Amino acid sequence: MGISIDLSKAESYLGKDELREARAKAGTICRALYEKEDKDKVLGWRSEETSVMQRKQIREKAEEIRREADVFVIVGVGGSNQAARAVIEALPRKNGPEIVYLGNTLSPYTIQRTLERMKGKSIYIDVIAKNFETLEPGSHFRILRQWMREYYDKEELAKRIIVTGTRGSRLEELATENGYLFLQFPVPVGGRYSAFTPVGLFPIAAAGLDVDEYLAGMAAAQKDCREHGEDNLAVRYGAVRQLLYDQGYNIEMMVSFEPRFGFFTKWWVQLFGESEGKERRGIFPAASIYSEDLHSIGQYMQDGRRNLIETFLSVKDPGASVAVEPCPEYGDGFDYLDGMDFADINRAAEEATWEAHARGGVPCIRFEMDSVSERSFGELYYYFMVACAVSGELMGVNPFDQEGVEEYKRSMFAALGK
Repeated sequence: MGISIDLSKAESYLGKDELREARAKAGTICRALYEKEDKDKVLGWRSEETSVMQRKQIREKAEEIRREADVFVIVGVGGSNQAARAVIEALPRKNGPEIVYLGNTLSPYTIQRTLERMKGKSIYIDVIAKNFETLEPGSHFRILRQWMREYYDKEELAKRIIVTGTRGSRLEELATENGYLFLQFPVPVGGRYSAFTPVGLFPIAAAGLDVDEYLAGMAAAQKDCREHGEDNLAVRYGAVRQLLYDQGYNIEMMVSFEPRFGFFTKWWVQLFGESEGKERRGIFPAASIYSEDLHSIGQYMQDGRRNLIETFLSVKDPGASVAVEPCPEYGDGFDYLDGMDFADINRAAEEATWEAHARGGVPCIRFEMDSVSERSFGELYYYFMVACAVSGELMGVNPFDQEGVEEYKRSMFAALGK
């Protein structure tokens, strides 16, 4: 297992007996997660058998895209692109197309500028929409399809358009009518839980990243969650954050001193915000990237209201080395850094923040991984999805529906005359 959790600076706020009881309850919920029948069709993300699909088709089409595309457009919103985007934006890629994201905004400026950037380039697109009813990806698909018609005939369009949706949806019908490759968005998997379905796997593969390692991370975390009851990372995290919530800690800030986790934190915010924010309950999820945000939000974390939980994402090996060379003739006042590496400087800043915020009254949690890799992302996604399911149950809300999101959609569609 490449990820560990440090709860020492959060558990100090909790009693031993209540912590033991909470972990036992969370462990029971976690075991039930794997044992119960999925009558509501929401637990397909639990295992590879019900989430990982069409590996051969994904591999072959991804190889074609890496070989022939200048630009690969991922058309999706929220859970339909967050997981893949986090991995793609965080990891180095040796080859392959530029990755562009659409279907995630209604800004005409952004849409127009993106289309202008793609002129004269070889384009492939993947349209991801579970039921093909969401406004952003649906409208962008129309715009892109019409735009691509100016450059490609029907046969070439069929080769360059991939759609990812559920069986029986209008998106599947369009794929059949036009000869597009259709990838399955499994029915029993919600968008924010779709990291290991073709929704996430295909873009990651098309970007030239290691899908096998990514799924190995999922398998390792799944094994831990299945076999270690009260002791796995997801249960321990879920139990502690629930107890802190009961004590009035109702905002959780995910932070990292590694900017490559910027899009991962957006995925995490969506996962917990959409899953727990119901019935006037839930911990409000937010995120910051340090050290930049230490000069803004860090002030609030240190001295603001004491209703905050701070969860750190840490990396042992940053994957790079930049040394500070001596420069005595310049006299800039930073000679104390001579000979130090920025890996050590960044780590020192993180440790100082961890200690200072904890002393200032903030319960701090740390997830630490060996490196930023496909495998570590696979582990992180799986652990947090299990933790979210457990935490929602502990909180007394359904972690798999999103009626609040549906309400805004109904209002918006009415305003647009649907």
